[in-house]
Amino acid sequence: MKKLILSILLVWTVVMCHAQVVQENEAAVVYYMPKTELVITLDYEVIEHTPGVFYQYAKRYLGAEDVLTDASTQYVLLQVRTHTEAKADLARAYKVTAQKGIRNQLLTLSEDGRLLGYNVCNEAKGKEEHQSTTLPSETSLKLLGNEALMPLLEEQFMAGSVAKMAEGAAKQIYRLRETRLNLLAGDMEHVPADGVAMQLVLDELNKQEQALLELFVGTRVVKRSSYTLRYQPEESIEKEVICRMSQHTGIVDKNDLSGEPIYLTIDATKQDLRRQLAEDNKAPMPSQLYYNLPGSAVIRIEHKGQVMTASEFAVAQWGVAIPMAAELFTKTAPVIHINPQTGNILSIQ
Repeated sequence: MKKLILSILLVWTVVMCHAQVVQENEAAVVYYMPKTELVITLDYEVIEHTPGVFYQYAKRYLGAEDVLTDASTQYVLLQVRTHTEAKADLARAYKVTAQKGIRNQLLTLSEDGRLLGYNVCNEAKGKEEHQSTTLPSETSLKLLGNEALMPLLEEQFMAGSVAKMAEGAAKQIYRLRETRLNLLAGDMEHVPADGVAMQLVLDELNKQEQALLELFVGTRVVKRSSYTLRYQPEESIEKEVICRMSQHTGIVDKNDLSGEPIYLTIDATKQDLRRQLAEDNKAPMPSQLYYNLPGSAVIRIEHKGQVMTASEFAVAQWGVAIPMAAELFTKTAPVIHINPQTGNILSIQ
Protein backbone atom coordinates (compact mmCIF):
# COMPACT_ATOMS: atom_id res chain seq x y z
CA MET A 1 0.00 0.00 0.00
CA LYS A 2 2.74 2.45 0.99
CA LYS A 3 4.66 1.53 -2.15
CA LEU A 4 1.67 2.36 -4.36
CA ILE A 5 1.12 5.76 -2.77
CA LEU A 6 4.85 6.52 -2.92
CA SER A 7 4.87 5.69 -6.62
CA ILE A 8 2.17 8.25 -7.21
CA LEU A 9 3.89 10.97 -5.23
CA LEU A 10 7.16 10.40 -7.08
CA VAL A 11 5.66 11.28 -10.44
CA TRP A 12 7.38 14.52 -11.42
CA THR A 13 5.41 15.18 -14.57
CA VAL A 14 3.20 17.92 -13.21
CA VAL A 15 0.60 19.36 -15.58
CA MET A 16 -0.16 22.98 -14.79
CA CYS A 17 -3.91 23.29 -15.50
CA HIS A 18 -3.71 22.90 -19.29
CA ALA A 19 -6.62 21.20 -21.02
CA GLN A 20 -5.93 18.25 -23.26
CA VAL A 21 -7.13 18.34 -26.85
CA VAL A 22 -9.73 15.78 -27.90
CA GLN A 23 -9.94 15.10 -31.62
CA GLU A 24 -13.25 14.61 -33.39
CA ASN A 25 -14.30 10.95 -33.52
CA GLU A 26 -11.49 10.05 -31.10
CA ALA A 27 -12.28 7.05 -28.90
CA ALA A 28 -11.73 8.55 -25.46
CA VAL A 29 -13.42 9.23 -22.14
CA VAL A 30 -13.18 12.91 -21.20
CA TYR A 31 -13.31 14.08 -17.59
CA TYR A 32 -12.74 17.42 -15.88
CA MET A 33 -10.99 18.70 -12.82
CA PRO A 34 -13.27 20.38 -10.28
CA LYS A 35 -13.58 24.12 -9.83
CA THR A 36 -14.30 25.52 -6.38
CA GLU A 37 -17.05 28.06 -5.84
CA LEU A 38 -17.42 29.96 -2.57
CA VAL A 39 -21.03 30.17 -1.40
CA ILE A 40 -21.70 33.07 0.99
CA THR A 41 -24.98 33.18 2.92
CA LEU A 42 -26.00 36.34 4.76
CA ASP A 43 -28.58 35.80 7.51
CA TYR A 44 -30.53 38.89 8.53
CA GLU A 45 -33.66 40.03 10.32
CA VAL A 46 -36.46 42.13 8.88
CA ILE A 47 -38.19 44.00 11.71
CA GLU A 48 -41.55 45.52 10.80
CA HIS A 49 -43.19 48.03 13.15
CA THR A 50 -46.90 48.77 12.64
CA PRO A 51 -48.77 51.32 14.81
CA GLY A 52 -52.10 50.32 16.31
CA VAL A 53 -55.31 51.90 15.02
CA PHE A 54 -55.93 53.43 18.47
CA TYR A 55 -52.36 54.61 19.18
CA GLN A 56 -53.57 58.20 19.67
CA TYR A 57 -55.70 57.07 22.62
CA ALA A 58 -53.15 54.78 24.27
CA LYS A 59 -52.11 57.32 26.91
CA ARG A 60 -55.66 58.55 27.60
CA TYR A 61 -57.26 55.16 28.21
CA LEU A 62 -54.34 52.91 29.18
CA GLY A 63 -51.68 55.32 30.40
CA ALA A 64 -49.24 53.83 27.88
CA GLU A 65 -46.57 56.14 26.47
CA ASP A 66 -44.18 53.71 24.75
CA VAL A 67 -46.31 53.07 21.67
CA LEU A 68 -45.58 52.85 17.95
CA THR A 69 -46.75 55.91 16.04
CA ASP A 70 -45.14 55.33 12.62
CA ALA A 71 -44.78 52.30 10.38
CA SER A 72 -41.17 51.34 9.73
CA THR A 73 -39.01 48.46 8.50
CA GLN A 74 -35.50 47.75 9.74
CA TYR A 75 -32.90 45.26 8.45
CA VAL A 76 -30.24 43.82 10.76
CA LEU A 77 -27.39 41.53 9.67
CA LEU A 78 -27.13 38.58 12.06
CA GLN A 79 -24.39 36.33 10.75
CA VAL A 80 -22.46 35.24 7.66
CA ARG A 81 -22.01 31.57 6.74
CA THR A 82 -19.74 30.11 4.08
CA HIS A 83 -19.26 26.76 2.41
CA THR A 84 -17.84 25.57 -0.90
CA GLU A 85 -19.34 23.72 -3.82
CA ALA A 86 -17.66 22.23 -6.87
CA LYS A 87 -18.47 22.10 -10.55
CA ALA A 88 -16.61 20.92 -13.61
CA ASP A 89 -13.75 23.15 -14.72
CA LEU A 90 -14.21 23.10 -18.50
CA ALA A 91 -10.77 24.67 -18.96
CA ARG A 92 -9.11 21.60 -17.41
CA ALA A 93 -10.24 18.62 -19.46
CA TYR A 94 -8.41 15.28 -19.56
CA LYS A 95 -8.93 12.19 -21.66
CA VAL A 96 -8.43 8.47 -21.28
CA THR A 97 -7.89 6.56 -24.52
CA ALA A 98 -7.33 2.86 -25.03
CA GLN A 99 -4.31 2.09 -22.87
CA LYS A 100 -2.99 -1.09 -21.38
CA GLY A 101 -4.16 -1.46 -17.79
CA ILE A 102 -6.82 1.28 -17.59
CA ARG A 103 -10.34 0.15 -18.42
CA ASN A 104 -12.68 2.99 -19.32
CA GLN A 105 -15.73 1.15 -18.04
CA LEU A 106 -14.32 1.34 -14.49
CA LEU A 107 -14.24 5.14 -14.49
CA THR A 108 -16.89 6.86 -12.37
CA LEU A 109 -17.83 10.43 -13.28
CA SER A 110 -20.23 12.95 -11.82
CA GLU A 111 -23.14 14.27 -13.86
CA ASP A 112 -21.06 17.26 -14.98
CA GLY A 113 -18.03 15.11 -15.86
CA ARG A 114 -15.78 15.31 -12.80
CA LEU A 115 -13.72 12.23 -11.96
CA LEU A 116 -15.06 10.53 -8.82
CA GLY A 117 -13.06 7.34 -8.80
CA TYR A 118 -11.85 4.20 -10.49
CA ASN A 119 -13.35 0.76 -9.91
CA VAL A 120 -15.76 2.13 -7.27
CA CYS A 121 -19.09 1.33 -9.00
CA ASN A 122 -21.69 3.98 -8.08
CA GLU A 123 -20.88 4.51 -4.40
CA ALA A 124 -18.74 7.60 -5.04
CA LYS A 125 -21.44 9.16 -7.18
CA GLY A 126 -23.98 8.66 -4.44
CA LYS A 127 -21.73 10.35 -1.89
CA GLU A 128 -20.96 13.25 -4.22
CA GLU A 129 -24.61 14.15 -4.67
CA HIS A 130 -24.85 15.00 -0.97
CA GLN A 131 -21.85 17.32 -0.80
CA SER A 132 -23.69 20.62 -1.07
CA THR A 133 -25.86 21.86 1.77
CA THR A 134 -29.33 23.30 1.24
CA LEU A 135 -29.99 26.16 3.64
CA PRO A 136 -33.38 27.63 4.53
CA SER A 137 -33.97 30.85 2.61
CA GLU A 138 -36.58 32.40 4.87
CA THR A 139 -38.28 31.78 8.18
CA SER A 140 -40.66 34.01 10.07
CA LEU A 141 -40.97 34.78 13.74
CA LYS A 142 -43.92 36.89 14.80
CA LEU A 143 -43.70 38.81 18.04
CA LEU A 144 -46.75 40.47 19.55
CA GLY A 145 -48.70 38.76 16.78
CA ASN A 146 -52.39 39.44 16.16
CA GLU A 147 -54.42 36.63 14.63
CA ALA A 148 -57.64 38.63 14.28
CA LEU A 149 -57.80 41.83 12.29
CA MET A 150 -59.96 43.69 14.82
CA PRO A 151 -60.50 41.81 18.12
CA LEU A 152 -63.44 43.98 19.14
CA LEU A 153 -66.90 43.05 20.38
CA GLU A 154 -70.10 44.02 18.55
CA GLU A 155 -70.87 46.84 20.98
CA GLN A 156 -67.47 48.41 20.27
CA PHE A 157 -67.99 48.21 16.52
CA MET A 158 -71.33 49.95 16.93
CA ALA A 159 -69.71 52.96 18.62
CA GLY A 160 -70.25 56.23 16.83
CA SER A 161 -66.60 57.34 16.65
CA VAL A 162 -63.03 56.05 16.76
CA ALA A 163 -62.65 57.52 20.23
CA LYS A 164 -65.67 55.57 21.47
CA MET A 165 -64.32 52.39 19.89
CA ALA A 166 -60.99 52.96 21.63
CA GLU A 167 -62.75 53.56 24.93
CA GLY A 168 -64.74 50.34 24.55
CA ALA A 169 -61.58 48.37 23.71
CA ALA A 170 -59.84 49.77 26.79
CA LYS A 171 -62.77 48.79 29.01
CA GLN A 172 -62.63 45.28 27.59
CA ILE A 173 -58.93 45.09 28.49
CA TYR A 174 -59.70 46.05 32.09
CA ARG A 175 -62.50 43.48 32.26
CA LEU A 176 -60.14 40.74 31.05
CA ARG A 177 -57.58 41.72 33.65
CA GLU A 178 -60.22 41.69 36.37
CA THR A 179 -61.43 38.24 35.30
CA ARG A 180 -57.88 36.90 35.37
CA LEU A 181 -57.30 38.34 38.85
CA ASN A 182 -60.51 36.80 40.17
CA LEU A 183 -59.56 33.43 38.72
CA LEU A 184 -56.19 33.50 40.41
CA ALA A 185 -57.75 34.60 43.70
CA GLY A 186 -60.51 32.00 43.51
CA ASP A 187 -63.25 34.66 43.73
CA MET A 188 -65.42 33.13 41.03
CA GLU A 189 -68.45 30.88 41.18
CA HIS A 190 -67.22 28.56 38.44
CA VAL A 191 -63.52 27.78 38.73
CA PRO A 192 -61.66 25.41 36.35
CA ALA A 193 -61.54 21.86 37.66
CA ASP A 194 -57.78 21.38 37.62
CA GLY A 195 -54.49 23.10 36.90
CA VAL A 196 -54.47 22.19 33.22
CA ALA A 197 -57.91 23.69 32.65
CA MET A 198 -56.93 26.76 34.65
CA GLN A 199 -53.86 27.29 32.46
CA LEU A 200 -55.93 26.99 29.29
CA VAL A 201 -58.33 29.66 30.51
CA LEU A 202 -55.49 31.97 31.55
CA ASP A 203 -53.76 31.52 28.20
CA GLU A 204 -56.94 32.47 26.35
CA LEU A 205 -57.43 35.56 28.53
CA ASN A 206 -53.82 36.62 27.90
CA LYS A 207 -54.27 36.11 24.16
CA GLN A 208 -57.39 38.26 24.06
CA GLU A 209 -55.75 41.00 26.13
CA GLN A 210 -52.64 41.00 23.93
CA ALA A 211 -54.74 41.31 20.76
CA LEU A 212 -56.60 44.30 22.21
CA LEU A 213 -53.39 45.91 23.49
CA GLU A 214 -51.90 45.79 20.00
CA LEU A 215 -54.68 48.08 18.80
CA PHE A 216 -53.11 50.71 21.05
CA VAL A 217 -49.37 49.98 21.28
CA GLY A 218 -48.85 48.46 17.80
CA THR A 219 -47.10 45.31 16.62
CA ARG A 220 -43.53 44.25 16.02
CA VAL A 221 -43.04 41.43 13.52
CA VAL A 222 -39.60 39.85 13.03
CA LYS A 223 -38.84 37.82 9.90
CA ARG A 224 -35.60 35.97 9.44
CA SER A 225 -34.33 35.68 5.91
CA SER A 226 -31.13 34.95 4.05
CA TYR A 227 -29.37 36.09 0.90
CA THR A 228 -26.92 33.83 -0.94
CA LEU A 229 -24.24 34.88 -3.38
CA ARG A 230 -21.57 32.88 -5.17
CA TYR A 231 -17.96 33.85 -5.73
CA GLN A 232 -15.33 32.07 -7.81
CA PRO A 233 -11.85 32.68 -6.36
CA GLU A 234 -9.29 33.68 -8.97
CA GLU A 235 -6.58 35.59 -7.11
CA SER A 236 -5.85 37.00 -3.67
CA ILE A 237 -8.02 40.01 -2.87
CA GLU A 238 -7.99 42.54 -0.05
CA LYS A 239 -11.29 43.91 1.25
CA GLU A 240 -13.26 43.66 -1.97
CA VAL A 241 -16.85 44.88 -1.61
CA ILE A 242 -19.16 41.99 -2.52
CA CYS A 243 -22.45 43.67 -1.52
CA ARG A 244 -23.85 46.17 0.97
CA MET A 245 -26.29 46.07 3.88
CA SER A 246 -28.80 48.89 4.19
CA GLN A 247 -30.72 49.41 7.42
CA HIS A 248 -33.77 50.50 5.43
CA THR A 249 -33.75 48.29 2.30
CA GLY A 250 -31.67 45.23 3.25
CA ILE A 251 -29.05 43.63 0.96
CA VAL A 252 -28.20 45.95 -1.94
CA ASP A 253 -25.72 45.95 -4.81
CA LYS A 254 -22.08 46.69 -4.05
CA ASN A 255 -22.35 49.96 -6.00
CA ASP A 256 -25.39 51.16 -4.00
CA LEU A 257 -23.95 53.59 -1.48
CA SER A 258 -27.11 53.54 0.64
CA GLY A 259 -25.75 50.47 2.44
CA GLU A 260 -22.70 49.70 4.56
CA PRO A 261 -20.12 47.62 2.63
CA ILE A 262 -19.50 43.93 3.27
CA TYR A 263 -15.86 43.14 2.55
CA LEU A 264 -14.29 39.87 1.35
CA THR A 265 -10.58 39.16 1.81
CA ILE A 266 -8.92 36.08 0.27
CA ASP A 267 -5.32 35.00 0.88
CA ALA A 268 -4.44 32.50 -1.85
CA THR A 269 -1.93 29.67 -1.67
CA LYS A 270 -1.50 28.17 -5.13
CA GLN A 271 0.01 24.73 -5.50
CA ASP A 272 3.37 24.48 -7.27
CA LEU A 273 5.30 21.20 -7.06
CA ARG A 274 7.75 21.80 -9.89
CA ARG A 275 10.56 22.98 -7.63
CA GLN A 276 10.37 20.16 -5.10
CA LEU A 277 9.91 17.44 -7.75
CA ALA A 278 12.51 18.72 -10.21
CA GLU A 279 15.34 16.92 -8.44
CA ASP A 280 13.53 13.57 -8.48
CA ASN A 281 14.87 11.20 -11.11
CA LYS A 282 12.92 8.13 -9.99
CA ALA A 283 9.57 9.06 -11.49
CA PRO A 284 7.70 6.04 -12.87
CA MET A 285 5.85 5.95 -16.16
CA PRO A 286 2.72 8.12 -15.94
CA SER A 287 -0.77 6.92 -16.82
CA GLN A 288 -3.61 8.83 -18.47
CA LEU A 289 -5.45 9.16 -15.19
CA TYR A 290 -4.85 12.44 -13.36
CA TYR A 291 -5.73 13.64 -9.90
CA ASN A 292 -5.67 17.20 -8.59
CA LEU A 293 -3.54 18.53 -5.75
CA PRO A 294 -5.53 21.64 -4.73
CA GLY A 295 -4.39 24.98 -3.47
CA SER A 296 -5.94 26.68 -0.47
CA ALA A 297 -7.42 29.98 0.61
CA VAL A 298 -7.95 31.79 3.88
CA ILE A 299 -11.01 34.02 3.72
CA ARG A 300 -12.35 36.75 5.95
CA ILE A 301 -15.66 38.63 5.67
CA GLU A 302 -16.08 41.93 7.51
CA HIS A 303 -18.93 44.36 8.12
CA LYS A 304 -18.75 47.63 10.08
CA GLY A 305 -15.26 46.78 11.34
CA GLN A 306 -16.37 43.38 12.67
CA VAL A 307 -15.11 40.05 11.36
CA MET A 308 -18.33 38.15 10.59
CA THR A 309 -16.58 34.90 9.62
CA ALA A 310 -13.09 33.57 8.88
CA SER A 311 -12.19 30.15 7.52
CA GLU A 312 -9.80 28.16 5.34
CA PHE A 313 -10.78 25.89 2.48
CA ALA A 314 -9.26 24.04 -0.48
CA VAL A 315 -9.45 25.64 -3.94
CA ALA A 316 -9.36 23.11 -6.76
CA GLN A 317 -8.54 25.55 -9.59
CA TRP A 318 -5.37 26.65 -7.79
CA GLY A 319 -4.02 23.12 -7.83
CA VAL A 320 -1.90 21.06 -10.16
CA ALA A 321 -2.90 17.95 -12.10
CA ILE A 322 -0.63 14.96 -11.45
CA PRO A 323 -0.74 11.71 -13.43
CA MET A 324 -1.04 8.48 -11.49
CA ALA A 325 1.68 5.88 -12.03
CA ALA A 326 0.94 3.46 -14.89
CA GLU A 327 2.16 0.51 -12.81
CA LEU A 328 -0.90 0.90 -10.59
CA PHE A 329 -3.05 -0.54 -13.37
CA THR A 330 -0.79 -3.30 -14.77
CA LYS A 331 -1.80 -6.16 -12.46
CA THR A 332 -5.15 -5.85 -10.71
CA ALA A 333 -7.65 -3.02 -10.94
CA PRO A 334 -7.12 -0.74 -7.92
CA VAL A 335 -10.02 0.88 -6.09
CA ILE A 336 -9.37 4.63 -6.16
CA HIS A 337 -11.65 7.17 -4.49
CA ILE A 338 -11.39 10.80 -5.63
CA ASN A 339 -12.60 13.77 -3.61
CA PRO A 340 -15.38 15.30 -5.77
CA GLN A 341 -14.81 18.75 -4.28
CA THR A 342 -11.04 19.03 -4.77
CA GLY A 343 -10.04 16.24 -7.20
CA ASN A 344 -7.50 14.88 -4.72
CA ILE A 345 -7.07 11.19 -3.91
CA LEU A 346 -9.05 10.02 -0.90
CA SER A 347 -7.87 6.42 -0.84
CA ILE A 348 -6.27 3.64 -2.91
CA GLN A 349 -6.96 -0.02 -2.24
